[in-house]
Amino acid sequence: MNVYRLVMMMTVAVTMTATASSRYSFTKERVAKGLTYYCYQGNDDITDARQTVYALKLDLDNERYKVIFHYGSDSTSAVAARYNAIAAINATYEPDATYIRVDGKNHHEVAIPSGHLRFWKHGGAITSDGERKIRILNGAPGDETSHIGGIKAIELYKSLSEPNVFSGAPMLIDDYEPVGIYFVQDTLDEPKLKKLKYEDYRRHQGVRHPRTAVALTEDNDLILIVVDGRNPEAAGMTAKELTLFIARHFNPRWALNLDGGGSATMVIKGRGAEDTNVVNHPHDNHRFDHYGQRRICTHILIQEVN
Repeated sequence: MNVYRLVMMMTVAVTMTATASSRYSFTKERVAKGLTYYCYQGNDDITDARQTVYALKLDLDNERYKVIFHYGSDSTSAVAARYNAIAAINATYEPDATYIRVDGKNHHEVAIPSGHLRFWKHGGAITSDGERKIRILNGAPGDETSHIGGIKAIELYKSLSEPNVFSGAPMLIDDYEPVGIYFVQDTLDEPKLKKLKYEDYRRHQGVRHPRTAVALTEDNDLILIVVDGRNPEAAGMTAKELTLFIARHFNPRWALNLDGGGSATMVIKGRGAEDTNVVNHPHDNHRFDHYGQRRICTHILIQEVN
């Protein structure tokens, strides 16, 4: 482990210890057996800003459910309704920058060249057997932002036996190591970050945006997470802030960032907007309501088994 990583991990430990006694406004609701819905609204001391965060925890040992990976352009709520899903989130980035396999078919294997500005967007992946066996993998450990790491990640995904693979980036937590805190180094402040090209990984993950992430715990719980942003009621998070938030509140063994921004959407059946069941505030309409969804090409769904 290099010196920078060691220093950053020590900083995280101090931060989490110092704030462990803070009070939070999380609400916790049992949706059904094996499925728990969390909602956080309030001033968060990790980000020092007002946040709204939504999380859904699924007990993967519960045979009542299965996890579906979906490929095909539509809104998250429309896909959830079509499959009668109990919950859904948006998944990964634009297809040319990501690895997408659904039901054993490779739809995309990263089309952009290794020198492309967006080549970092497939550094980690979530996989599924089509039922309840889920893995979250770091495809480029130690080389998360390098082109070499991106090439290694593609080779790894091609070798996987799972029928469903969605890549994403960055890895936030890898075997309990909070790698997301140093994906963007602290040498650039926000004004400098905003001078970089939008798709530069440092700007993309170093400033606050709405976020979507997945996490997996040691005791086999899958956690779907969506963070609102770009609004006075919800500042959004950087990759570092999201890593700290997830580590503190859920302590997963693995966590991966997926697409965010205007794509960040969570649907839970019987909750949120009456007509769409969207619980968060998707930003594509630039209003803080439940109706700013966009059409995206990948989704992760939780479906009850008949």
